Amino acid sequence: MRKFLSLLLALAMIIACCSFAAAEAAEKAYTEQDITIDAGDHQIPATLTLPVGAEGERFPAVIMLHGNGSTRHEAGNAYDYAAPEMAKAGIATIRFDYIGNGDSTSDYIDFTYDKGVEDAMKCYEYLATLGVIDMDHVGIMGWSQGGRLALLTAARNDVFTTVLTWAGAYDQKGGEQKQYEIAKKDGYYEVIYDWRAPLKQSPAYYECAMAIDYAAEVANIKAPILAINGKEDTVLLSHEEYQEQLLRISELEAKLSMYAHLAQAMDDIRLGRVQSADAVFDELLGELEAPQE
Repeated sequence: MRKFLSLLLALAMIIACCSFAAAEAAEKAYTEQDITIDAGDHQIPATLTLPVGAEGERFPAVIMLHGNGSTRHEAGNAYDYAAPEMAKAGIATIRFDYIGNGDSTSDYIDFTYDKGVEDAMKCYEYLATLGVIDMDHVGIMGWSQGGRLALLTAARNDVFTTVLTWAGAYDQKGGEQKQYEIAKKDGYYEVIYDWRAPLKQSPAYYECAMAIDYAAEVANIKAPILAINGKEDTVLLSHEEYQEQLLRISELEAKLSMYAHLAQAMDDIRLGRVQSADAVFDELLGELEAPQE
């Protein structure tokens, strides 16, 4: 199932890139290597996946951003499946670990959205040094928080020709102010995950996040955007809003069930299908007293 979802992810990016990546009859061979990119005050661990082409051939590329608390492999190794599929279609990719995640040796408490955008652009600059990337056709994609960062990176840097967010939060609602107050008091807010050790988010993380005008930022994006989200995603709505919607749905379902029973009862009465209580009792008693085979 995880591999299937990863292939869907790759297909979505390939479709998003179809304006600059011509479909080819045969799959391309590809190479993959782990690299480290110098970002000045920290190092960026990354994985570069390149199609193998003819001499002088240049490929479109996609920068892949992971979600909060995740790594460049993404949940279920989704990016590890998706990157080769894109390479086979002639699309190069680079995926990397944000500060304090995966193979990063930095402390996550130093991470902010601004830092995330800077790291994505360091990867863009690295691609430009390779000599095999068509820099006029570079896309950016992100999963979850990476989706938000993909939007912010594209909004602030008019160099991308496609943008894809998968389960990406446009404007995360609820909780940030309360978490910020705790971070100011304790020096950090500890985020608890069910798949990894906790991470500490600094007051600067929240100050950066809450200062962003997401509507204004996204309005600056000139590239086409493909946004994919689930209807029960609790990030798009706050947890409280999501629970309220579930309660309303449950109440509506209960009412619909009651109305269905009432309608059935009215039909039974109208069509004479209703037995008297005595008749029902006698029928049940007869079944109980009948000899067992």
